[in-house]
Order: sequence, then C-alpha cells, then structure tokens
Amino acid sequence: MQVKSIVLASAVFLISALFLFNFVYAAGYGTSKVTLTQYSVNIQQGGYASIGFTISLFSGSYWGTSLAESPSSSYITFSPSASNEDPTYNGTLAISVAKGTPAGKYTFNISAVGDDPSVSPVVLIVNVLNSTNISNSTNVSKTIPPPSTSTSKPKNYFAYVGVLFLILVIALLGLSLSMKEKFIKAASYTMAVSIILSLIAAAYLLIFDTLLRVSGMLHYDILIVFFVLTVLLSYLIYSNGKMRKNALLILGSLSALFVIAMFLDAILGLPLTQVSGSLSYGFNYLFGFGAPNTYSAFGTSFAFSLLLLSVTATAILSLFIRFSNNNKE
Repeated sequence: MQVKSIVLASAVFLISALFLFNFVYAAGYGTSKVTLTQYSVNIQQGGYASIGFTISLFSGSYWGTSLAESPSSSYITFSPSASNEDPTYNGTLAISVAKGTPAGKYTFNISAVGDDPSVSPVVLIVNVLNSTNISNSTNVSKTIPPPSTSTSKPKNYFAYVGVLFLILVIALLGLSLSMKEKFIKAASYTMAVSIILSLIAAAYLLIFDTLLRVSGMLHYDILIVFFVLTVLLSYLIYSNGKMRKNALLILGSLSALFVIAMFLDAILGLPLTQVSGSLSYGFNYLFGFGAPNTYSAFGTSFAFSLLLLSVTATAILSLFIRFSNNNKE
C-alpha cells in the first residue's frame, strides 16, 4: 500500500506541476480581430455568395483559431475556406441560402473562436431577396451551384464515443457482478489508472480549451473544482485507511454526477451558448474531432471523450470497491 501511495502521489505531483506550468503559458494566448470584405450582402432565394475575411492577431501570442457565426440558421449556412489556423490568415466565407428561405433581413455575428478568440464579433447582414422579384434588384448573387464545402453537414463522432461508453459500463458491471472478490484487487489498480487519465484529460481541457475558458467560465470553474477534489479524494483513498471508505463513496458519487453533467452539457450545448444558441454547435464542438464545419479541435474532442470514459470507470469502480468492502465486513 505504501509503494502504491508513493507512485500515485508522484503521478499527481507531476500532473499538477505540468498543469500549473502550462496554465501560466496558456494565459499568454492572444486575442484576434475579424474583418470582412463586406458587411452586407444580397442573395436571392436558393442562391449563394462569397465574401472575404481576415482573422488577424490583436494581442498576445497566436494559436489555432477558426471562424464561427451565430445564431445558427436552418435556412442560411456558412462555410469558411480556411479554419483552425494561426492568425493572421485570410479566406473566403461561402454563404448559401435555401430555396424556401423567407425573404427579409438576417443579422449574424461573425467571430473568431479557439485559442485566440476575437475581442468582439462583427455584424454581417444577409438580405434574402424573393427570386420572383430578382429583376428589380441589383448587386445580387446568381443562382448557381454552391461550392462542395457548403453542402457538407457537420459530422460528429458521438456515436462512436457512445458505443465505447456502453461497452465500458457493461464490461465493468459484468466483471464486478461475476468475479466480485477476485475483482476487488484489480479494480483498485484499474481505478488508479482511470483517475490518472481523468486528471490528464481535465488538465488538457483547462489548459488548451480556450473557448471553454472564455465562453463557459462557470463550466471551466467546475472543471477546476473537480480536478482538485479528485486529487484530494485519491490521496485519501490510497494513503489514508481511516478515510478510505468515505473517500470512495464521495469520489464515486461525485464522478457519477459529473458524468451526467457532461452528457447534459453535450446535449444542451451549455458550455458554448454564449458563442451560439444552437444546441448542435456545442455537440459538434465536443465530438467533432476536427471535422469540417464543427469548429472543433481533435485534441479537445479527444480529451473530453477520454474524460467522459475515465470518470465513468472511476465512478463504477470506486462505488464497487466501497460497497464490496462494506459487505465483507
């Protein structure tokens, strides 16, 4: 037990040191500014237009940044030609209008998201014109097929993560119910691994997910609290025999609640509601793994998925160990 405690304490110390060092470094990330070649465009129903954009570094150090728009619309879609690049860079923004779009004025906020978020969004006005009255209008885009990027829908990989989640839950529950006492010792070592993985994933999100830090401060603070509590409870579990039972129960309950909260965040898009009111925006961001039009990064999606799976394992294993030991006594 003493050797195991030393190993865990060393791992926690190294992770915490890495977290603190990189957190200071991450604070040096900069902000950016978005400019458009035009801030108003006329497009007929079923047509499309392209405008130019520039994302330039406003302050600090550059990092990966993408273009995002809000609110989302089922009638009007945006497809930037370049994304997740280091500012300053240029690109074109393709704007597609569906045939059934009601004519009228649509206002969008265009901003940069990622590690160098824009200090303030710029406003783009899309005037949708009735195709029957197009002959009386000027400066209107023609109805021609939009580029291939505008027709692709955002793709996320939640189905794959969900399958892994179900396999993990079924496997751990099956082992705990079938092997019982034989599984207790292995469960303790497995839980140590899941705790370390969850701390690594949480530290990565705290350091590198600038969009969460800027647009979801409450969720960012909750993640910090979870990180600290997990470290403290893990220390009590593996080094303090008197507090082990209570620490196992608290860690298991806390982890179970955190898993539920992560699913709710993904489904409701809560972390990113300040960026976009669309529920799918946050969902695609968390499980997009860098896919086009999701504005996600592979590292962020991987860390979030790893955190979800590792915390699930921690919840099941800690509660299993707690109640198995209680039954033995």
